[in-house]
Amino acid sequence: MTVLEIKDIHKSFGDQEILKGVDIKVEKGDVIAILGPSGSGKTTFLRCINFLTETDSGQMVFDGKTYDMAKMNRKDIAAIRKKTGFVFQNYNLFRNQTALGNVTLGLTTVRRIKKKEAEEIGRSLLEKVGLSDKTDLYPSQLSGGQQQRVAIARALAANPEIIYFDEPTSALDPELIGEVLSVMKRLADAGMTMIVVTHEMDFARNVSNRTIFMENGVIVEEGPSKEFFENPKMERTKEFLRLEDSRGIVK
Repeated sequence: MTVLEIKDIHKSFGDQEILKGVDIKVEKGDVIAILGPSGSGKTTFLRCINFLTETDSGQMVFDGKTYDMAKMNRKDIAAIRKKTGFVFQNYNLFRNQTALGNVTLGLTTVRRIKKKEAEEIGRSLLEKVGLSDKTDLYPSQLSGGQQQRVAIARALAANPEIIYFDEPTSALDPELIGEVLSVMKRLADAGMTMIVVTHEMDFARNVSNRTIFMENGVIVEEGPSKEFFENPKMERTKEFLRLEDSRGIVK
């Protein structure tokens, strides 16, 4: 079943065209890794499809409805966001809320769920990401990896149809990356639909079922992850993977 389809999305900042007609189709249970050098348009693409950045043109098909992305109204954006989750690079937690508070705030304020029920949901989700003993701690009392796991629990609180991850490990110290990737792998194994902008080649190779390589605002190559890594077709993709391999990133 198709969860999301994006057709011919374009975005410019001033005279600089960042996205030059990107298409993507996401099936239920897909874990799609988006790779590419800095400035390739990966993050802009992710922000556009969650309406954090305005789109110049493009079409979205979500939940059986077709939207003109350049003419979205607040009601439609809110309806789509209720069914999606977003995990940022830098956690974006509320500093004055505990871990539990960060997870439950959207449930009580946006979805109008009673506090007791919201806290039950929040505790269950924090347990799911391995933080059942951190519910009452504030972000300043948590490591970067723990904060990112709180952010993942917060994204899960909406019971989303799809979660977008924008380089979720890029702000972490190397020793903390594994704990976040482990949670993401468990979500993938459980069937969560995910689009992950990442530099983690091991995750792309071993966890995602599809990999996309972007550069200069277009998709250069995409395919099943196993085939993408073992037999890339485009010379630019081969060059990119060789470079990552030389850095010791591809394993």
